[in-house]
Order: sequence, then structure tokens, then C-alpha cells
Amino acid sequence: MDITKGYQQQQEEAKRLNNRISSFISDFKIGSLLNNSGIRKLRGVTPLTLFTTIFVLPFHGVNFSKGIVKNNALGFRKDSA
Repeated sequence: MDITKGYQQQQEEAKRLNNRISSFISDFKIGSLLNNSGIRKLRGVTPLTLFTTIFVLPFHGVNFSKGIVKNNALGFRKDSA
């Protein structure tokens, strides 16, 4: 039972962290900043999706190699990043 509670707390903590990061990105209009900086999509995922994926890595304690290069669940490959 304690394992389930611990796992549930970790999930809630991760959800709160993701909500805070999403709030930060929307409050500071990061998507508009990327667009105004000339960072635009040629093909594949949006620049905001790519930025967000890279931005959250240190908050989840994951390095670039493990979070991007070895993660097959992403909608893009390491050459995008």
C-alpha cells in the first residue's frame, strides 16, 4: 500500500511540475518569442514543442542523451534538437 501511495505522490508531483512549466511558457509567451526570433517550423514538430521538450529535461532529472537521443516515444529525432 505504501508503494502505491508513493507512486501516486510522484505522479501528482510530476503533474504539478508540468502544469507550472506550462504556465510559465504561456505566461511569458515563449511561442511568440520563438516566432519573433525567426525560429519557424520547416517540417515535423513545432518549435514550441521542441523547446518545451528540451526545457523540461533538467526539471525531470534527465540528461539530453537519455531524454532526446534514446527516447523513441518522441515525435522527433535527435537531429531536430
